[in-house]
Amino acid sequence: MTEDMPVISGESIGTLLGNLLVSMIGACLLGIIVFLSGSRLYAEPFSEAIGGFGAAIANAILFVILATVGAVFVIILLKYGRENLLRYILIGAFLFIGIVVIAYFGYMLLLVVEIDALLAVVILIAFISTASLAFIMVEPENRMKNAGLLIFGSGIGAFLGVVLPIWTSILLLIALSIYDYFSVKKGPIRKIVELTDDSPEKLGALAVSTGEWDIGLGDVAFYCMMTVLAVVNFGFLPTLFTVIGVIAGFRITLRLLEKRGLMPGLPIPVSLGLLGLLIGFLLRLFFPFIP
Repeated sequence: MTEDMPVISGESIGTLLGNLLVSMIGACLLGIIVFLSGSRLYAEPFSEAIGGFGAAIANAILFVILATVGAVFVIILLKYGRENLLRYILIGAFLFIGIVVIAYFGYMLLLVVEIDALLAVVILIAFISTASLAFIMVEPENRMKNAGLLIFGSGIGAFLGVVLPIWTSILLLIALSIYDYFSVKKGPIRKIVELTDDSPEKLGALAVSTGEWDIGLGDVAFYCMMTVLAVVNFGFLPTLFTVIGVIAGFRITLRLLEKRGLMPGLPIPVSLGLLGLLIGFLLRLFFPFIP
């Protein structure tokens, strides 16, 4: 996250928290589609079913390496004034990922239609309504970009939440939070912020802006991923506590951002989100009748 001004209004914070909540709700609906379909495709690099916990660790390390390589590549392009090339690469990547995500969840929705057509229609209407709400809730300036990125981040997060198994997902979130912390302090993210400090619009395709605040697309995606991890693997109560933990953690991060000017977006929300997931899971042991 980056801050353009030292002081923000409460309305701006509320808008940003509302945007994040809408994105997480949309991701939950996509996760529910997969859950109801009764079908799930895992796509981790190293099979957790075969390699167990060791494979999950290897998956997390691999994703962090890829994130580092990607960040260094962005730095090189920005450093040598290749913003247009970066923009074209991002557009191509977004198109490819968007097609994959739409095809995946579209297929899962068709499976739900075969099971219960009415339920499938209800969920589809709920998702469309949530997506429409994203356009309504964002501030008028850059509405199409911001709402589009919220929906896109929701889709990516939901996709990761259903194609990655449990331990790979949890370790990935922890590993990326650690990476995010050090990267913002002295690593690639700080360098990217420094390179774009005079022209924040260079990161327009990577951040959702609300007033004086920006939330990274990656942050949105991983918050949604954590939510979907809960909804497809643990049920309603753990999901509810996960969402509460993420929102609370994000609000704390905003508070710290007011004082420090630059804060990693993952460590606190992910920590509180996983804590909420654990609390919800333990509560389910005492209230097994909750779905």
